[in-house]
Amino acid sequence: GGGVGVGSNSSNPGGGSASPSPTPIPGADAVREVIVLGACQAHELLPQSPDLPADVFTACLTTPIKVALRWFCSRSLLRHEGIVVKDHIDRIPGRQTDRKTPLGELNWVFTAITDTIAWNCLPRALFQKLFRQDLLVASLFRNFLLAERILASFNCTPVSYPRLPPTHSHPLWQAWDLAAEKCLLQLPALLSDSNAEFTPSSFFSEQLTAFELWLGHGGRDKRPPEQLPIVLQVLLSQVHRLRALVLLGRFLDMGSWAIDLALSVGIFPYVLKLLQTTSSDLKSTLVFIWCKILTLDRSCQADLVKDNGHLYFVKYLDTIDGQIDFFSRAQAAFVLAIICDGHPKGQALCAASPLLPVLLKWLRSLIQLQQQQQQSMLVASNAAAAAATAAAAAAAAASAAAGASNNSNSGNDASNGAAAAAAAAAAA
Repeated sequence: GGGVGVGSNSSNPGGGSASPSPTPIPGADAVREVIVLGACQAHELLPQSPDLPADVFTACLTTPIKVALRWFCSRSLLRHEGIVVKDHIDRIPGRQTDRKTPLGELNWVFTAITDTIAWNCLPRALFQKLFRQDLLVASLFRNFLLAERILASFNCTPVSYPRLPPTHSHPLWQAWDLAAEKCLLQLPALLSDSNAEFTPSSFFSEQLTAFELWLGHGGRDKRPPEQLPIVLQVLLSQVHRLRALVLLGRFLDMGSWAIDLALSVGIFPYVLKLLQTTSSDLKSTLVFIWCKILTLDRSCQADLVKDNGHLYFVKYLDTIDGQIDFFSRAQAAFVLAIICDGHPKGQALCAASPLLPVLLKWLRSLIQLQQQQQQSMLVASNAAAAAATAAAAAAAAASAAAGASNNSNSGNDASNGAAAAAAAAAAA
């Protein structure tokens, strides 16, 4: 069967017959790291199906979307009823980089689902190594998960090193089947009518709803939300971005364990890219999220200033907007303080920015606000003291008038009147 290997081997640059002695590599095991992907085990035979390419394994690794759709169609009523044919799949419109097109959205959903399956099934260290350190390796292993699913239906078991746990029966594959079916149902109309509009999948909206439900019932002692990698993918979408950010902020606010989970998924590059946006409705939530991240992990300093990310928070502090409260501005100031803390480059960049004048401006406004509050409290205190004095004087005068009366009836009336006057004065 076919296979893919990634690694480095010793070669003989002189071209002689003698084998070169291996160069020793520092380390406890002195072994090179290699990645191997194989189509099947030694005792298995590769499948032969007219519905799939001859080399199914390699096709899964190189053109996963088309292979996934062809395999799905071969098992679906769409093909048997003549709704979708092979030619439709080969001509699916759009580009993989354009998420508003059928091909682009399917690629986006596929990436989100395979990332999520891997994060939920693999040990954290292995997930980081295979799905976060190198884009090409991550793409190969996402596609390898598809190959495992397809070949498992032919009683074949793809192998890999590092070894992965079985993922072909994960429930999220059903969500992929649903997204694929909704897209395929639209293909005949899209291919026959250039003016037909593509209806996006509801996959991401549904996953955000599932994540929101978890936030209402989940916690540190519960199973982590399996939708977390999908939430990060949704941050790339303008349609769902604000909702995803708000939900992500709620999750991070649950504690340091939640921040650690988000960092293990790979939240950093997503929220770093969002610092390039100018949407005003995202700013407060984005500042809150960065405040939470830097509270736990200060290693983000270098990457944050590398792309001038500090300027986002300086501009946020300088923004004159009544909807931004002092608490949110304090969070932005905290982020800038972390950037400067023990980081000479961050200190130099912040010093070169208009940060100090902005901070002085807000400090002056805070001092003025405090003085106004103190004056208001002083005026209220003086007014209360004057009212109390007047009430005491009125009560004393009424009591004296009652004592000076000699007529019993008149005295009773005067006493009653004096008591009423004293009560009215005290109420005032």
